[in-house]
Amino acid sequence: MNKIFKIFFTLLFAALFSLPSFASNIGITVISDVHLSSDKQNNKMTPSIKRLIEAVEQANSNTSDFVVFLGDNVSGASKYDIAMFSKVIKRLKKPYYVLVGNRDINRGKNVNKKEFYRIVNKYSSNKLNALPCYKKYDDYILIFMSGVNETFPTTNGYYKESELDFLDETLSKYSDKKAIIFQHFPVVEPKENRDLKTHKAEDYIAVLARHKNVLAVISGHYHYENVTKDDLNITHISVGGLLKGEYEQIKFFKNKDGSYSITERIIEVE
Repeated sequence: MNKIFKIFFTLLFAALFSLPSFASNIGITVISDVHLSSDKQNNKMTPSIKRLIEAVEQANSNTSDFVVFLGDNVSGASKYDIAMFSKVIKRLKKPYYVLVGNRDINRGKNVNKKEFYRIVNKYSSNKLNALPCYKKYDDYILIFMSGVNETFPTTNGYYKESELDFLDETLSKYSDKKAIIFQHFPVVEPKENRDLKTHKAEDYIAVLARHKNVLAVISGHYHYENVTKDDLNITHISVGGLLKGEYEQIKFFKNKDGSYSITERIIEVE
């Protein structure tokens, strides 16, 4: 009898592990343009810190699997503010990834990307160390881009050739996975603004056109919520800024026919 039970449980476990995974459904809390600014002189709670604390508390209680910060996390590349931002997000009880925006670095203040991540990772549990990079997440490949010009600070994004090569190679290497790309600067404008527009965005889009596995490109920078689907059937999501009191929860669902659906919910904070 014991032998029969052993065979039964062996077959049961084999069947369970062969079942389709529900990992194709994921939820992401996306927060952009926090523009955190502290009151170091008076040591008082500022509105930007209060909004971030509220967003972190909400993210801890929602159903998302992880949190992504899309850059412009601080208002003026202050090392003190970067540390403050990092200490607040350390309250998150789920994995989180911090990207860099144009406001997060400043050569005059000796804050480049390397220094930004040194401070962030000293005071928090951020999962990134440098950009661009990628993380495998079940059926997905999460790609984190930069677009920040460290040499000539500007509000216009610029994805240099080496970064586009990285994107091209990563999409090719993981062509069996669905790609979700996160970045500060959008390559499809949510609304026209010459001062914010990404330089040579067409070169970036040409890379996307060579691949069939990109589901979405999620960006910030414009402080404007918008969803656009391009000719490649890629969804471009522009996330509104937390400095204006909003962020988003985005969910990806795999349908029975193998296609994917994307839903987004705008969440407000005071």
